[in-house]
Amino acid sequence: MQPPPTPRPLLPLLLLLVTLSALGGTGVAAWRLQARLAALETRSAANDSLLGEVYGEVTRIRLEQRADALGPAGLLAKLRVYAPLVTSARTPEPDFLAAKREIDAILRAFEAIGEDAWKPVVERLAQLDGDKDYDEARYLVRAAMRIDPAAGKGLAKEVLAGTRLPSPKMRWDAARMLIEADRPLAQQMLRHIVSTESSRGVNPDRAGAQGMAVPDLAAMSATGFHNFIGLYVLSEDPALEDTLLMVMGRAEHDLVTVQECVKVLGERRCERAVPAIEKAYREPPNRVENPLFQMHCLTSLQQIQGAAARPFLEQALQNATTDTVAKHCQFLLGQIGATATAARPQREDTK
Repeated sequence: MQPPPTPRPLLPLLLLLVTLSALGGTGVAAWRLQARLAALETRSAANDSLLGEVYGEVTRIRLEQRADALGPAGLLAKLRVYAPLVTSARTPEPDFLAAKREIDAILRAFEAIGEDAWKPVVERLAQLDGDKDYDEARYLVRAAMRIDPAAGKGLAKEVLAGTRLPSPKMRWDAARMLIEADRPLAQQMLRHIVSTESSRGVNPDRAGAQGMAVPDLAAMSATGFHNFIGLYVLSEDPALEDTLLMVMGRAEHDLVTVQECVKVLGERRCERAVPAIEKAYREPPNRVENPLFQMHCLTSLQQIQGAAARPFLEQALQNATTDTVAKHCQFLLGQIGATATAARPQREDTK
């Protein structure tokens, strides 16, 4: 007789059932935990908002207790005192930090007051000159954006466009504010500026073709237009490389502006920029031979092309008219050589 079949052990099956049960329980527990965390985050956000309002109100009361005037008038008076201290290079570090804390508190207090502070701030701005009163005006625009974000953004837009508080420095400051508050709007406006303006002024034909307001003459910058390039780069516009290549192709731009374009395109490894950079090196803006500009062009070519830039660098070394440019060519060629040596595979020694 054959022995009766041995019954299959129940332990593996029981382990499987326990595992599935545990996993199911874990899933439910995880779902409940996630829901609980979401509720806590919502409550925390509400508490943070309420705490911010209380903090702003306490700040306002503290400032009013130390001022002769109350409300927006008192804050405006304090802003006139502390704004220059934050900007002046002569302000000692401890005084600068104290003034910066007061400015932050004033802006917070304006936000706490809300719409009642809008009219006094706007009226005060209407009395200021963008250049002479830059220190105060820049913080009043920030106060306006804290009081009413939508209307304040519209005010900053007018400043950047050069139609309100016309001043190059005010425009650059408004650009920074808009990059933080509304990046797409900042991208659009800065792209328009670098496409229609230069250190020589605004091109009315190009500006009119895009349907944008022509800036006030006082908003033009004859020596600092290149700052718009740096701000445009900070905006991270998707059309950045196309726009910078367009700027390089226009004869009205000064050497420093073109130099900024060359540096950015090199850092971004933009291969399409190689012909434009080589041309800029051979034919610099205004036909001015500037060693620093030449060095930036050569550096960007090496950044973009790597070893492929060797022929141009060797030719530049041969034709260099200053020791500074010649030594820079040698340095870049040395970097290419060192990179090629490091990348070359080493042969194994054979006996």
